[in-house]
Amino acid sequence: MTFDDCPLFNYAVAAHNGTDTSRDAAVAIRPDLGRLQRLVLDAVGVAVDGLTCKQVEDVTGLSHQTASARLNELTHCQPPFLEHRLDDEGKAFRRRPTGLKSSGRIYFLATQ
Repeated sequence: MTFDDCPLFNYAVAAHNGTDTSRDAAVAIRPDLGRLQRLVLDAVGVAVDGLTCKQVEDVTGLSHQTASARLNELTHCQPPFLEHRLDDEGKAFRRRPTGLKSSGRIYFLATQ
């Protein structure tokens, strides 16, 4: 076994919100979870200026639901692999237009 074979963190299944459909989806994605997390982590890792969820979707070809769930897992695991950073004024998280009449928070590799 090599480091690449190891899961990124100790989640047995993907996170879910407790509903039956969400639990079913978490179980169904289990075989692909590590690969999808690595895909998202690698995409954010090569983006010097970070990526929004929309940009992760565009770069990886993942659906919004899959990309946002993996970003959430990678941001909230312990220790976190991804983070949000404050703007220059230190008052709000950095955001970028998404092209959807709104803006999205930018994800960066964690600086631990």
